[in-house]
Amino acid sequence: MDGTEAAPVASGADKMDEITSASEWVGPGVSVRKRWLTGMGVALAAALFFFIAVHEGASGLVGTIIGVVFIGCFVWYLTIVAPAPFTITLNDEGITRMERGGEPVVIAWGNVAKIKEEHYKKGTSVSITVYKRVGKRGLHRAWVVYRDDIPRFDAFVAAVRAGLPEGTPWFREQVHE
Repeated sequence: MDGTEAAPVASGADKMDEITSASEWVGPGVSVRKRWLTGMGVALAAALFFFIAVHEGASGLVGTIIGVVFIGCFVWYLTIVAPAPFTITLNDEGITRMERGGEPVVIAWGNVAKIKEEHYKKGTSVSITVYKRVGKRGLHRAWVVYRDDIPRFDAFVAAVRAGLPEGTPWFREQVHE
């Protein structure tokens, strides 16, 4: 086997009863603990740059400017790459993902083109990628959810599998061989 397999999907109509009227998973984004630790690390780096600048005197001015630019750009980078909190809702109509401050992305169950589940060698799921139909033959990756992004990830995988219409492809791909 090459690590990619199409898994059978149970009938969505039969298993839809397992999903409550709306099941919801919340991705909290970056935890408060990680924010504080990162802030303290950046503050320590800034203090080190300023200590070196004071110790070196006037010759450390250029180094201080470079340090300030470096720290500022690093903080700016962190604000860009930090995952935003989001909510995924599964209901009778389909899947909805809404990021804080963003527009909801709603995909009707009939418009889900395929699902790709990545898993480790021992079978633990790592991520779910949802692809939606665009036009008659088009396919577009709508979004990806990783195990670390939401609590109860295995329940989320089971709920998505239960809600899919019969015949919707579900691919499992092994990662990190």
